[in-house]
Amino acid sequence: MKIGILGLPLTGKTTIFSLLTNKPYDGSYKKDAEERVANVRDERIEKLAEMYNPKKTVYATLNFIDIPSYNPAADRKEKNRILQMIQTVDAIILVVRAFKNDSVPFPEGAESPVDQLDTLKTEMIIRDLEVVENRLSRLIEQNRKKKPTKEEERQVKILEEIKPILEDGKFASKIELSDEDKKLISSLALFTLKPIIVVVNVDEDQLMEEEYPEKEELVNACKDENFAYIEICGKTEADLVELDDDEREEFMKELGIERPGIDRLSKTVYDHLGLITFFTVGEDEVRAWTINQGTTMKKAAGKIHTDLEKGFVKAEVMHYEDLINLGSEDEVKKAGLWRLAGKEEIVKDGEILTIRANA
Repeated sequence: MKIGILGLPLTGKTTIFSLLTNKPYDGSYKKDAEERVANVRDERIEKLAEMYNPKKTVYATLNFIDIPSYNPAADRKEKNRILQMIQTVDAIILVVRAFKNDSVPFPEGAESPVDQLDTLKTEMIIRDLEVVENRLSRLIEQNRKKKPTKEEERQVKILEEIKPILEDGKFASKIELSDEDKKLISSLALFTLKPIIVVVNVDEDQLMEEEYPEKEELVNACKDENFAYIEICGKTEADLVELDDDEREEFMKELGIERPGIDRLSKTVYDHLGLITFFTVGEDEVRAWTINQGTTMKKAAGKIHTDLEKGFVKAEVMHYEDLINLGSEDEVKKAGLWRLAGKEEIVKDGEILTIRANA
C-alpha cells in the first residue's frame, strides 16, 4: 500500500513524512520523491509481543512517498513532473497548514488551510481534466477508424460522465463507479478518484484549543468531498519523539493528548482506505498483517503464504480483546470464545488466526 504526501511550500509536509517514517528531517530541499516504509503504530502488537515474548515482532507497514513541495506558480511541465511522482499511489495525504510562525510565511496566495486545500484540489482537477480530455479524444478518433471493443465503448461512457464533473470543479469520486469501471480507466491514474486524507498542521495553542481560523469551513469541505480529516501538531510530535516514555506520557497529559498524532494518522489512513489488521502469534514470531475489509479467511491465509491459501482447510480464530482480557489461549477456549472458521468467512479487525492447511 503506497500513500503519497502532497502539500504547498512551508506547510510542514516533510516534517509529517519524517515523523511517520521515524527518521529526522535534515531540513534540506528535495528535488525528487523519497519513499520510505513505515511501521504502523498499533499498541495491540506490542501487548501481544509482551505476552508471547517472540524471537521476532513484525509490525504492519505502509509505504509513504514524499514529493517536493507543489508550487502552483510553476509551469505545467514542472507541475506534471511533481504529480507524476505520486501518480501510482493508492491514496494521497494532503498537508495544509494552520500553524502560525512569524519566521515562516504562509504559502503565497494561500494564507489559510481552506485556501491551501482549494489550491491543491484545483491543481489535481486541472491535471485530471487534461488527462480525461486527451484520452477521450484519442478513443473517439480511434473509434471512427475501426469498430470499438465493448471495453472501449464503456471507457468512452465513463469518461463522458467524469468530464463534466471535473469541469464543474468537483472530484471524479462524486460518481459511483463499479470496481470493473475503475479498473477500465485505472491506467489514467486519476488523482480525483483516489482516497484523500487531509492533515491540518496546527500549532500547540491551536491543538489545545481545538480551533484555528476557518476550521468549520475546512471540515465541511472535507465532508463534502468525503476526505478523511485529522489535526496534527508537527512541532509537538517532533518534541514527543525526543522524550523517553515517562516524559512523553507526562507531556501528553499536560497537552490533553491521549495518543500521539502520528499514531492517530496511521489509524485514520487505515479507516479511510478500508484496511484492517489480523495477527499471527507464537514463540517464534508475532506479526501484524494488513488486509482489506471483507477479505475471506482463505484469502487472508494467502497473505501469510500462497501454499496456505492453496491447501486451506480451516482457520483457528480468537480475538485480540478476548485474549488480553482472559490472559491466555486456554482461558479463551474455556470461555467458548475460540472457534474454527471456514474459507468464506470474513476476517474481522483484531482477530488472531492460526491456519490449518494440507501440505
